[in-house]
Amino acid sequence: MSATQKKHIFVLGSSGFIGRAVISSLQSRGHRISALIRRSTAPDGVETLTGDIRDFDWRRLEKDLPDAIIHLARISGRRKLSRWIAGHQGRMASKRLLRWLHTLDRPPHLVFTSGTLVYGDCGKAAIDETAPLRPIAFQRDYIRAEHPVLEVIGKSLPVSVVRPPWVIGGASWFRQFYFENAGRDGTVMQFGSGENLMSLVHVDDCAGQICEVALRGEPGRIYNISACPAITQSLFVQKVAEHMEAGIGVLPVEELRRKYGKAVLEALTFSLDAVSREPLIRDYPNRYPDATSAIGAAIADCRGSDSRFSGSS
Repeated sequence: MSATQKKHIFVLGSSGFIGRAVISSLQSRGHRISALIRRSTAPDGVETLTGDIRDFDWRRLEKDLPDAIIHLARISGRRKLSRWIAGHQGRMASKRLLRWLHTLDRPPHLVFTSGTLVYGDCGKAAIDETAPLRPIAFQRDYIRAEHPVLEVIGKSLPVSVVRPPWVIGGASWFRQFYFENAGRDGTVMQFGSGENLMSLVHVDDCAGQICEVALRGEPGRIYNISACPAITQSLFVQKVAEHMEAGIGVLPVEELRRKYGKAVLEALTFSLDAVSREPLIRDYPNRYPDATSAIGAAIADCRGSDSRFSGSS
């Protein structure tokens, strides 16, 4: 099947921050979409099956086998023990899915979404898909769900892994740690020295690249999602503050640890310049190819979904 033909894509995690953008991107391309949902409702035009990746009977898909499965669903936990349990459950869920794929004569392309926290703190060096894995923060536990996929990638099944960096938009970490604080206190917080590098991608470009991998990517590869050249956290904070006409504050590392814990500290201060050696990613026509435009769009997204910034001007 050529890339121009309409395909059937099955999405796991369709109600999440990136999942909603993936659905929108697939719909704009005219592809047929189905999704596994637990309690949420799917957008118009999306066919649904109800279930949970921990115990879903994958044989239910065999009557109408998709061309690709985009896996964005993550079992998560709020604290260290619950994250450890979530990682174990994620690993078992991945193994169940892979066992089912092994039973098929022509299994769909599985695109598993991970994250660049698996590379750890890499300083100023540019890191591509060949880098060793040194997971930090939440990925110390969540990478367990990725391990079974990595064991078969490039071998027995058509599997790919995508690793987004910091994804900015109207939800998730950006809203919590930057937008809401600036809207409440008039201050954008810098965490620690601000010297760490941040690789950014707007959620729409992230979703578009994930869809490209599912629709046109070569199975058996790892793809670092990449859009904006990396910038320091201090420059990132400065750009957010300029867009929001806010001041800048600094939260020292020890206070950040006391307030949010070690995992959040590591996530907010690790340094990574994530790049891709894959032409499919490097040549993707990103809508927001630089930090300034991506940050501006993310703030507009937040304002559009926040009653304090909507309505009359």
